[in-house]
Amino acid sequence: MASELTPELKYLKPQDSKNMVNDPAAQADWTAKRYVWCPDDAEGFVRGSVKEEGVDFYVCELDSGKRMKFSKDDVQKMNPPKFTKVEDMAELTCLNEASVLHNLKDRYYSGLIYTYSGLFCVVVNPYRKLPIYTENVIDLYKGKKRHEVPPHVFAITDQAYRNMLQDREDQSILCTGESGAGKTENTKKVIQYLAYVASSARTTRTSTSSLHSLQRQESQIKLGGELETQLLQANPILEAFGNAKTVKNDNSSRFGKFIRINFDNLGYIAGANIETYLLEKSRAIRQAINERTFHIFYQLIRGTSEQQRKDYILEKDCKEYRYLSSGYVSIPTFDDAEEFQNTLKAMSIMGMNTDDIHSVLRVVSAVMQFGNMVFMSERNSDQATLPDNTVAQKICHLLGMNVTDLTRALLKPKIKVGRDHVTKAQTKEQVEFAVDALSKALYERLFRWIVMRVNRSLDRTKRQGASFIGILDIAGFEIFQLNSFEQLCINYTTEKLTSELRDSEKKLELITEEKQRLAEQLQQESEAATEAEEVKSRMQAKHDELQETLLMGLVAHRVQCLPVGYSVCRWTEHSPLQAACGRGRVF
Repeated sequence: MASELTPELKYLKPQDSKNMVNDPAAQADWTAKRYVWCPDDAEGFVRGSVKEEGVDFYVCELDSGKRMKFSKDDVQKMNPPKFTKVEDMAELTCLNEASVLHNLKDRYYSGLIYTYSGLFCVVVNPYRKLPIYTENVIDLYKGKKRHEVPPHVFAITDQAYRNMLQDREDQSILCTGESGAGKTENTKKVIQYLAYVASSARTTRTSTSSLHSLQRQESQIKLGGELETQLLQANPILEAFGNAKTVKNDNSSRFGKFIRINFDNLGYIAGANIETYLLEKSRAIRQAINERTFHIFYQLIRGTSEQQRKDYILEKDCKEYRYLSSGYVSIPTFDDAEEFQNTLKAMSIMGMNTDDIHSVLRVVSAVMQFGNMVFMSERNSDQATLPDNTVAQKICHLLGMNVTDLTRALLKPKIKVGRDHVTKAQTKEQVEFAVDALSKALYERLFRWIVMRVNRSLDRTKRQGASFIGILDIAGFEIFQLNSFEQLCINYTTEKLTSELRDSEKKLELITEEKQRLAEQLQQESEAATEAEEVKSRMQAKHDELQETLLMGLVAHRVQCLPVGYSVCRWTEHSPLQAACGRGRVF
C-alpha cells in the first residue's frame, strides 16, 4: 500500500524482498552446496561451493566451473539467502568483508544506494539523479522511526531532529568518505530536510494568524528571503569558491565545513553558522593535469557579459592565465555560464549588495592576473626587475592600489632590522615565490570574508537557539601524483576522524549492549518477583482455607462437648481459634 502511495519507494526498497526471504529452493540450494566467498583478484570475492575440505584448505568450485584450492583463512562464510539485500548489515549472520561488499553491490545494482550498518548509513554514489529527495519522500520519513521506513539520509536526519527535541541534547551528523562518494550532496539533503521540517510548522502557524502578519511575512520573503531559503542558498556560494574538479570528482570540496543549525524551544530554525577549515589555497595557483582550480574562476570568464569583462579586466580565454595551468577543462554536467548566474543569485539572496558582489569578483580577477606578472633578473646582479608593469597596473586598478607601491613592495620590500627598517633587494625566484604566496593569501582571505558574510546573514535573528544540529562535511581522501601540503592535512584529518568514529561506534555499541543486558536482567527479575508473588498468594490462600477448615472442625467439636442447658453466647478476649480450644471465656 505504501508503494502505491509513493512511487519513489521502488528506488528505496527491493520489490522482490518477500520472494527472496521465503524462497525454500534457494535455501535448500545454499544448504546443499555449502556456498562460501572465495578471494578473486578482479572481483574481490566470488561465490564458490565447497567440494573438498582438508585440515587447512578448501577445494571450491566457482560459478565459472573452475575448481581452485584456497586456504581456510582466505575463505569467508556466506549468509543464507534470506539476508539478500538486507537493509541493516548488522543483522547478517556472517558479518565479514565479503558479505558486506556483496550486500552493498547487490543493493546498488537494484538501484538502492542507502544501506544501514548498525548506527551508520552507508551511501554508494549512483552518479545520476534519483527522485528520492522530493517533498513526498520527506513527508514519508517525517516523524517515523528508523525501522519503519527504508534506509535513507532523511531517516538519519529525522532521528537526530527528534532526539534533539525529546532529549534537549545537541546532535551531530558526520559525512565522511573518499572523494566523489557523495558527501557534499548528502550534506545538502540533510539541510534540505531540516529546512523543510523545521519550517513547515511555522508556515502552518502563520497561516492561522492575522492578515497583517501574513502580509508582513510575504514582504520579508520579497526583501531578503526566509532564513531557510538563505540556508539552502549558502551551498552554491561555498561550492563556487571552495569546490573544484579533481581526477576522481567533478565537484570536489577542497575544504571542510561544520554547519551548525540552531533551533528554538519549539523546534523551528533560529539561525545557522558555518565554520570552515583546511582550504586548499594552493589550488588557486597550480593544478594537476586534467584538473581545475576553483569553479568561480571559470564561471567569471565564461559567464560575464562584455561590459563586465571590461569592468573586471578579463582575458578572452582561460589559456591566457598562467595560474589556470591546465587551461579550460570542460565538465559535461556543468555549464559555467549558467552556474555563474546561480552564484550571483545566491549571493543576492544572502543579502550581498551590488558593491559587495562587484568587489568579490574584482578580487578573483586580480588573483588570476597575479600569475601573469613576468619578472627578469638584471645582467650584473641577481636582483629582480619588472620590465613591463602592464599586468601590475591591471591588478592595482582592480584592487584600488598604487602601482608604484605594489612593485616596490615586491621587488624591494622593507624589513625590520633592530629598530630600523631597511630595503632588501629580491631575486627573481624570491619575487615569484612572494607573488604566489600573496595570491594564495589573498584568495584565502576572500574565502573567509565570504563565509563571514554568509554567517552574518544566517545569524541575523536575535533569538538564542536552545539546541543545534551540526553537520560535518570533511574533504575527501585523495592521493594525486603531486600532493600539496593541504591535501596531506586533509588525508590525515580524514583518517583521524574515521578512527575516532570507529572508536565512538564501539563505545556506543557497548553501551547499547549493556543497556539491553540490564533491561533483560530487570525484566527477568520482575518476572521472577511476579511469579514469587503469585506463589505466595496461592500458599496464603491454601493456608487460609486450611485454617478455616480446622477452625470449623474444632468449633463443632467444642459445641458438642458442652453440658446440657449451656449455650454459646459470645467469644471474647482471644482469637476464634484460641476460643475454640477452650482458652477464651465462655458465658
